[in-house]
Amino acid sequence: MARLEVVPWSMARIGMQVSLWRERWRAARGPSTPAVERDSLPGAAMLTRVMAERRMRQLTRRIGMALAAALLALGMVTAQAQDGGPADPLPELRDIGQTLDWQAMAEGPRPASVPLGPITALGGIADWVHLTGAGSRTWYTRRGTLRQMEGIYRRQRELLESAGFEIRTAGFTADRAGLGVGSNAWIGLYLGANPLPAEAPVLQGTDQPAQGAIVASREGAEGILWVVMLVTQPAAQQIGVLLDLTQTQRSGPAPPLGLQALDQGIARRGRVVLDGLHFNEAGGLAPESEPVLAALAHYLRANQRQEFRLVGHTEERGSLADAARLSQVQAEAVIAALIERHGIPRDSLRAFGLGPLSPLFPNDSEAGRARNRRVELVAGP
Repeated sequence: MARLEVVPWSMARIGMQVSLWRERWRAARGPSTPAVERDSLPGAAMLTRVMAERRMRQLTRRIGMALAAALLALGMVTAQAQDGGPADPLPELRDIGQTLDWQAMAEGPRPASVPLGPITALGGIADWVHLTGAGSRTWYTRRGTLRQMEGIYRRQRELLESAGFEIRTAGFTADRAGLGVGSNAWIGLYLGANPLPAEAPVLQGTDQPAQGAIVASREGAEGILWVVMLVTQPAAQQIGVLLDLTQTQRSGPAPPLGLQALDQGIARRGRVVLDGLHFNEAGGLAPESEPVLAALAHYLRANQRQEFRLVGHTEERGSLADAARLSQVQAEAVIAALIERHGIPRDSLRAFGLGPLSPLFPNDSEAGRARNRRVELVAGP
C-alpha cells in the first residue's frame, strides 16, 4: 500500500515563520549603514561592519533556499495525495494533529461485519450487522499520552455527530479485562471478523490498558454509510485511530413503513418519512400506498391525544410556487385518504407543503431527487 508522510507545516505557517525571521534579522542587524557613514568609519570598524552585513546576506540567501525547498516538498506531498496517494475518505472526521499513516481501499464491494452491542456472558457479540459494500480502512496517529485518550475518543464522537452520523453503539474503557463496547476483547472480536491485511500497522501496544470504539451510520440517497472507529494506543506517546468505512447501496425503493418504524421515528426525531407512499403526476395517491396508510391510521388511532402535521416535499424543479403547490396537494391527499378510508378525525391533522425548501439529500442525482420527493408525519405541540 502507498504510504504518505504528511508535512507538518502548512503554507500559512511557513509564511508566518518567514515574517518572524525577517523581524528578528532586522532587530539583530539594526539600522543599515549608509555608504557615506561607512566611509567615515575607521578602517577596522568599517571592515567589521561590511563583513557582518555580507554574512547576513549569505544567511538570508541560505534560509530563502531552505524555504523554497520546503515549499517545493509541500507541493510534492500535496500532488502525491491528489494523484492517487492516501487521502482522507471523510475529511470532516480527521481531528487536528492527526497524521494519515496507512490506508487500504477495497477495489470493489466486500463483506464487512459491524458489531452493535457488548460481549455477552457467553463470550461473543450477539448483535451484528453483516454488510456488503465498497469501503476503506485508514489509520491515523498523533502524539498523546494515556491521559489524553478519553478526550480524543470524545472528540472523535463529536466529529461523527457533527457530520450527521447516528451513533449506534460506543464505549471507552481503561480495563483490559472488560467486556463492554470498545474493550480490548471487543476490539479483538471485531478485528477477528474483519481481519486487517498483513501490511497493516500494529494498532495496540501490549501494555497499554485504554481503548475505545464508536459505531455509527449515516443514511444517504444511495444507501447507508457505516463507520467503525477504534481509538487505541500503539505506543506510550502515541494515539491511533482506525477508521473503517463501508458504503452500502440501496437495492430498490425503501420498504413500506411499519408501525414500529413510526413509533421509533416520532420518539427519536419528532418526525418520520412515510416511505411507501406513491403519487401520480397530479399529486394524487396511488393504490399501492394502502399498506402505509393502514399502518399510519393504526398509529394515529393509538395516539389520538397528539396532534400531527402531514408535510409534503418535492425535489427542486420548475418554479418554487408550483413545487410548493404540488407538495401541499400530496399532503392533503394523504389526509383525505386517512379520513375517508380509515375514519381518522380531521381535527388532529393539518397539511403543509414546503416544496423543495427542505431536501434530505442533494438534488444532483436521480436517487437524491427521488428521496426528496416525500411526505413526512411531524408531531405537533
